[in-house]
Amino acid sequence: MRIWIFTICLITSLSVATAQIPWTPVHDLQLRRTVIDVPEKYAALDLYPGTNDVWLPEGWTANIFFAGQALNKPRFLAWGPDSVLFVANMSRSNVLAFPDRNRDGIADTVIIATKVPGTTSSITFHRDTLYVGSESGITKRWRSSGQGYIYDQSVTIVDKSSRPSQLGGNHRTRTVVVDTVHNKLYLSIGSENNADREPDRATIEEFEFDGSGGRVYATGIRNAVGLVLHPRTGQLWANNNGSDQQGNNIPPEWIDMIRPGGFYGYPFAYHVGNWFPSYSGGYSDLLPLTAADSALTRSMVPPAALITAHSAPMQMVFSHQGMPAPFRSGAFMALRGSWNRTPISGTKLVYLHFDSDQDTIANYVADFCTGFLIDSTNPDSRWARPVGVALAADGSIYLTSDDEKQFILHLKPPVNTSVPDHGSLGRPRLKVSPNPAFDNAVITLSRPIHGSVLIANALGEIVHREPIDGEQTRVSLKAVVPGTYTVIVTGSDGEARASLSVLR
Repeated sequence: MRIWIFTICLITSLSVATAQIPWTPVHDLQLRRTVIDVPEKYAALDLYPGTNDVWLPEGWTANIFFAGQALNKPRFLAWGPDSVLFVANMSRSNVLAFPDRNRDGIADTVIIATKVPGTTSSITFHRDTLYVGSESGITKRWRSSGQGYIYDQSVTIVDKSSRPSQLGGNHRTRTVVVDTVHNKLYLSIGSENNADREPDRATIEEFEFDGSGGRVYATGIRNAVGLVLHPRTGQLWANNNGSDQQGNNIPPEWIDMIRPGGFYGYPFAYHVGNWFPSYSGGYSDLLPLTAADSALTRSMVPPAALITAHSAPMQMVFSHQGMPAPFRSGAFMALRGSWNRTPISGTKLVYLHFDSDQDTIANYVADFCTGFLIDSTNPDSRWARPVGVALAADGSIYLTSDDEKQFILHLKPPVNTSVPDHGSLGRPRLKVSPNPAFDNAVITLSRPIHGSVLIANALGEIVHREPIDGEQTRVSLKAVVPGTYTVIVTGSDGEARASLSVLR
């Protein structure tokens, strides 16, 4: 038996030496240096033009949405009721709300929405209910008044404190996903250490909607911080933070759909059946490799994307039709950045492009927002670390930095990038009245259009759709909950957009 195991290790080690990693192609968006606009009330952040600039696609602008002492390791972002942005404030063990009533891309104030026992890293909403993922499990929170920003009622629906093996260690973030179609909850459980056999860790778990019936959904996933449900296909996706001490380029960080019962490599393999090149040092406890390990490794399938090792992928959000045209079919993902790679990887926001929602292999990955790392050979030159991402209905992107300088950044797209002008008629103009509206609104165009009226919420989800044939139509808003929306009128010869506030 010892000879057989040694032979397996030797053969796989040799195969790794010649293995070619099919990296996802890199696309250049021709980013331009952009000075960050800092409102006077956030001047204490000490951002210096020429030093603390960002690089963005042409025409995009950047401003500080919020900064201040209330932030202490801000992680995931989520849109709550009334299109208000919330953040999981990890080291303060709370969740913050940032009303922006005039929609100028700058928070009016900060409100402590709820306090959470232990560290909190991820949040998500289902209608008016807030779900919080923390090291100790999942809590469900709601407002006793049904209004405002204070979530003062709570119940624990998944309790991890009763299983000490799932607490502590190197990876304490827990990402919660709510699947309202199948009435399921998902929770990522990061590994305790760099590379160990951990029967209760390095998994994604599935629960019933009330937190019961927990089971392991997928394994071999070292730390799926960026766990997300595709908003249109309903498919569960994740990215992974790969293990360290295997060199600059091994293992690649992967992004993929999560299959029930799937195995994704940790702690002894990567990509598709590639074993690590070394099992010395901290990897020696994995030996001997077994026939069961080989069977699991053979079950691996090619992922949707492979990007630079040690990039530390964080929150990932799928795009929507409210984004500018080049960025409507893909996903945005924050990369917090490496600590043990030279040159440094990550520390930026990237865009993964797919052909369609059904596409399962990314065409390319592109840097979208960089500049947080001035010198890739000097970790001391890193002045921010991106983590949380949220996409607004108007195509804006919100991005958190949880280390060095801590803030929430607002990235705004060019004004006229959604659809080019058509012929001599130019882009149609759109008016919505009344605005704010209550039960009905009248959509008036500067010229007739044969097409559709779409109303999108802050997540880019279409909450209302109806045809239009002419210059004007009346839209019923009785089924639309209060909040801020984007009205999109689109046809074969043009498109027009306007903001809409719905009140009750």
